[in-house]
Amino acid sequence: MVGGTLRDIRAEIRSLSCPSGDYVVVCGRTGVEPGAVLGQQFPDRHAAGEAAELVSEYRSVLRRYDPGVPYYDPLVHELSERPMQPLATEPEDNHTRYRAFCHDVSGSLFEALAETGHRVVETAVMETYLTLAEVVEDHDDFCLTLLWSMMSELDVRLSPSEQNTIVETAAELFSPTTTPNPVGSTLRTLEAVAFIDGYSLRPICDPESGCSDGHTPKNAIRTWELTFGDYALAERTGRIPTLPIAVDLLRRTPERAVRFIDGEALSDGRWRVRLQTIPDGESRGLVSVEAVENRWLNDS
Repeated sequence: MVGGTLRDIRAEIRSLSCPSGDYVVVCGRTGVEPGAVLGQQFPDRHAAGEAAELVSEYRSVLRRYDPGVPYYDPLVHELSERPMQPLATEPEDNHTRYRAFCHDVSGSLFEALAETGHRVVETAVMETYLTLAEVVEDHDDFCLTLLWSMMSELDVRLSPSEQNTIVETAAELFSPTTTPNPVGSTLRTLEAVAFIDGYSLRPICDPESGCSDGHTPKNAIRTWELTFGDYALAERTGRIPTLPIAVDLLRRTPERAVRFIDGEALSDGRWRVRLQTIPDGESRGLVSVEAVENRWLNDS
């Protein structure tokens, strides 16, 4: 199965890494670390070179199902040197980042399914994807179709608790690191990879969580209202997929749970989502969340 293969490749990469090495693997075109080696450091150039080859192998596995998986051109970079300077940005780079984001998230979720023993769900995801891929006219949409298939099968086949385990396991593969303003960082990432077009972020002061005069204590529940446009995975059918947002956000808040409260369709293809980050308790709504019924919900 694809998940087991990806998991084994990542395990090989981690076996080559060390806590504080002198080398990393980056994409020669963008200067950033590919998802399979994100946060990993290596003791010497040889180990990093082997990891770079494994990154290419990881992408090749995904490319069996979507020939549009971007080629990363992974290179070894010594940390003591100046930051890697990416090659000049080309017009198609925005779409390349978009596809890379889709496949990084999908790949991590396949690994999580394999790690947690949900092979039946993994098989269902691939069957749904292969069925839909036959009618997808634009091959550039294969990556989004794969991610949608993952979201759909997780939603109908797993309990909320099982969904949490899968999404949290996937997020852990990206070397989680606490990030200042994690919700804002996630929205910036989604915009940078063209998964959304424009956004706003508003903290909501909830007195029940200890918020007073607009200030929320560090260890209190934090509530946010997100508004964004042209969400790539949007469905106006009663629920809004939260899966890619959840994976990215959880890796930035490893010490807190994330709860998606609800979503709402707005005019002009925009969406509003409310979520909370909490210091204790279980996450909720990590795959999809109910959308409020209104006149824009079923607009095409």
